[in-house]
Amino acid sequence: MNSIEKQLFGFMGEAERMSGFDSYDSYDGYDDFEGNDDDMSYFDDDAMSYASGQQATAMSDPYVIQYVSTAAGTLTAVIFGYNDNFNSATFGQPALVTVTSLMGGTYGRLLAQSNNKFFKIGRWRFQSTTAGQLSQTLTLNHFDANGKQYSTPLNLSIMRDAYQFQSDILDVTKTITVDGNTSITFPLLAGATLVISMFPVAVISGKAVLNGGSSYNTARAPRLSGKNVAPVIIQTSQGVAGMSKG
Repeated sequence: MNSIEKQLFGFMGEAERMSGFDSYDSYDGYDDFEGNDDDMSYFDDDAMSYASGQQATAMSDPYVIQYVSTAAGTLTAVIFGYNDNFNSATFGQPALVTVTSLMGGTYGRLLAQSNNKFFKIGRWRFQSTTAGQLSQTLTLNHFDANGKQYSTPLNLSIMRDAYQFQSDILDVTKTITVDGNTSITFPLLAGATLVISMFPVAVISGKAVLNGGSSYNTARAPRLSGKNVAPVIIQTSQGVAGMSKG
């Protein structure tokens, strides 16, 4: 390796050390290698929640649920809301709406888990062939037993990724923390089928502590859009030795 190559690798290493972050709360970007480490898909596996030592960040495994409406008109469906919906025979869904989990058992299992294993969703994928379904507005709700509540709209019509070209798929980067008091309501159009994939980026697990690990475990949400976009090449006449670290 010649001196120029050593210098270049030195600059690259310095940039990598300065690019770390400790929280996903305000992170909306993509990592350069995001979505490529499929062999690291052990996130949310309590046995892998180590108490000490720096481990590679796991790739997020999604929760995937499907809504099917057989109604002639628009109905209001709901995601989560354990404290209000778990004792309902339909888990809070209106008549003529069926919700099922496409991974990890039943929707009831996912709903129950949201009350004892809180998690933070970092990325979403919505899939539907029904015209207009992917331009609806979701409402994020939080209700506390002391009477406090708040609601926040999430307008899907303005959330489409610039690299997306499929009319029936919508990828959204939005951080939402889910516990037993959290619910998400949305209009489900007549006769629509909607598949929602949710990629958790943080999970709190008491069982992980019992196994000698950490109760707070993080993961990377995969890059869903723009994976085949050509890389950006920056041409410069400046020598490597003249590049500044600042």
